[in-house]
Amino acid sequence: MNELDNLEKSSRRSAIISLIGILIFITSLIFASYNLFNSNKELKEIKAELKKSSDSLIIQKKAVAELRNRITGLKADESQLNQYLISLIESTQANQGNALADGERIDWSNIKSTIINLPSGKRKLALTIALLTTWKQIPFELGRNTPKSSFDSPGYIQYVLKQTGININRNTVEPLSGTIMKLYKKVDKPLPGDLIFYKGQIGSFGFFYVAPGAKSGQGIAIGTLQAVSPLGIYDTININTEYFPFIGYYRVEYD
Repeated sequence: MNELDNLEKSSRRSAIISLIGILIFITSLIFASYNLFNSNKELKEIKAELKKSSDSLIIQKKAVAELRNRITGLKADESQLNQYLISLIESTQANQGNALADGERIDWSNIKSTIINLPSGKRKLALTIALLTTWKQIPFELGRNTPKSSFDSPGYIQYVLKQTGININRNTVEPLSGTIMKLYKKVDKPLPGDLIFYKGQIGSFGFFYVAPGAKSGQGIAIGTLQAVSPLGIYDTININTEYFPFIGYYRVEYD
């Protein structure tokens, strides 16, 4: 009888253990199924987000491509306008009649390629504005800085730089040319849009450097010198004299 009881107890224990094992297995299976369900849900959400990101990226790529096409078109327009402007000024020979301008020496093809090939930015804008203002031979007058009436040399530089966002205020203690030279670093090799300065009899005077000119000069430049030299495009070959000695080139940081 005891053996039978023991066997019965042993069977019950085994049954209980098996039941517990089954319950643990079922619980684990439910837990795993729940986690799998959540994982699938998260995976679907991630896939949905990735699709949104992919769609957004496609839209952004299209927008970038359109913007690049617009920029390419604007650059082409800018280049054509520059060519037209230079050709127009060349055809009207705005600098004729001025001995210092020496129109025959000016290499217009060099001016065209220099300005057109400059990257878009304030440096190119400055030269374009400088070139455009030579359309009308604006007279020289000390202390003036407006195309509506007249310019002196530093007043003209001040005016053009202001159009690019660079403001230079006149200092009552010193000539404007001195103030400008103090603002910029003296360099040996100028870039288009840099400044060329000479010592004058009443203060110093300067020009915007455009491109190389005659070998014995300091380059082709835009500006005004004195009453007999209205605003124009000059080959500086005849400017550097004992009366107007060359001071140097000055680098203008536009951007």
